[in-house]
Amino acid sequence: MPLLCLALTGRTIAENLAVLERYRGKVDLAELRADLLEPEEMFRVRDFPDMAGLPCILTVRRRVDGGGFEDGEGVRLVLIAKALAYARPDSRSNFAYVDLEHDFHVPAVEEACRTFGTRIVRSRHFLSGMPEDLDSVWAELSADPDEIPKLAVLPKGAGELARLYEWSEGLGEGERIIVGMGDFGVPSRILAARFGSFITYTSPLAAGLPIAAPGHLDPETMRDVFRFGEIGSSTDIYGLAGGRMVAHSKSPLLHNGAFRAAGIDAVYLPIPAEGIADFMDCAEALKLRGAAVTVPLKEEILDRLSYRSPEVEDIGACNTIVRRSDGGWAGYNTDAQGFERSLLEFMGRSDLRGIRATIVGAGGAAKSVTHVLARLGVAVLVLNRTPSTAKSLARRYGFAWAGCDERSSELIADHADLIVQASSVGMEGATPGDPLEWYDFEGREAVYDLVYRPERTALLKRAEAAGCRIVNGWAMLRYQAAAQFRIWTGREPPDLYFT
Repeated sequence: MPLLCLALTGRTIAENLAVLERYRGKVDLAELRADLLEPEEMFRVRDFPDMAGLPCILTVRRRVDGGGFEDGEGVRLVLIAKALAYARPDSRSNFAYVDLEHDFHVPAVEEACRTFGTRIVRSRHFLSGMPEDLDSVWAELSADPDEIPKLAVLPKGAGELARLYEWSEGLGEGERIIVGMGDFGVPSRILAARFGSFITYTSPLAAGLPIAAPGHLDPETMRDVFRFGEIGSSTDIYGLAGGRMVAHSKSPLLHNGAFRAAGIDAVYLPIPAEGIADFMDCAEALKLRGAAVTVPLKEEILDRLSYRSPEVEDIGACNTIVRRSDGGWAGYNTDAQGFERSLLEFMGRSDLRGIRATIVGAGGAAKSVTHVLARLGVAVLVLNRTPSTAKSLARRYGFAWAGCDERSSELIADHADLIVQASSVGMEGATPGDPLEWYDFEGREAVYDLVYRPERTALLKRAEAAGCRIVNGWAMLRYQAAAQFRIWTGREPPDLYFT
């Protein structure tokens, strides 16, 4: 199984040791980022492995490679040499690894490492995208069989991540480290075993320290949420497909916890994608068994489905896919049932006839909401920044529609028993703000914002201050996720996670 490494980015040795102690038991080794230390601390790194009490990597990263070291190569050489000096054979007092860049070749340092058991990680970082010729880059990095090649790239989309994975599959056996950085590279960190990497790097995100590299998760999230250390060659992979805001979703907490509780060898991870083609390329490369689909892909994915459930056909949006035995994809919509159950609980009613409601938004989520409200006999006003989109959705059900601006205040007042915010406005990682900032709540409205992170959006805070009853989308997320679990596994979901 791959090792989990904690990258230590503190300004002092003492600060780094304190952070390491916090995560002890969660990590297998530590990387001391000496390039980020205060100048007076840099020449104290020799004793760090002894103080850390577990295998350590020494890294003095140049700024050009994404690090913080700005002095010349001569100074850096002295720092590395002093950190490795006075090594003793087979001693845990030595650094277990030292990270040296592809163009940093100093025979004396390399010979000292080999003599005293410090393994060389030969690294190269591409911070502006993927290199065209991965093979030639890798040939240079892996030229010395005694060294561990490390390639870190910044994919510009899920399609490039798919390319990285497919390329890594052809490398065969051998120690290596392959890292996809940034939001699009997160799956490569979680699926290190599948990429053939024997180390995955993390950062102490809760400690207020700099993140060592873009896309780092913290050790607790890797272990407790994404099941790092449990993922093997037979583990089924499920994904959350959508825009970059999928990195903020809590659904991995639900699904991965449920897989573990049910004894199912599976992992669920975020796969941000700029478009449906990129996501589908990644889904095929990673051999996904299924996926949850969120904004902005709920409608784009329809053309990629070989089967659409009746709910998907009626609603015109899909939030759940599962791979069929013939290799195609079946699409379902669990948003509708999740919303209906949570809405009736919120309203404290089993029947909503006579209710007049406003829906903000006209995308995939709003389509599910509109479908449910129509079936429950609610009179609805659909608002959207693009009035023609609101009109297209509303006319399917004979509902009223308008643009989302202050000219619609009187229309809302006539449809204000319930207000459902079904756009991504206010969601972490999406457009900030309050989509109804121009509407004055009277306190009689029941306000439901499908966004659940943050727990209280600007809209909900303002509605609550006016005396309205409010709720966010957390219950909807749980209920729709339970339905997804049934579709993917054919089993009843553990109550602990979905009720």
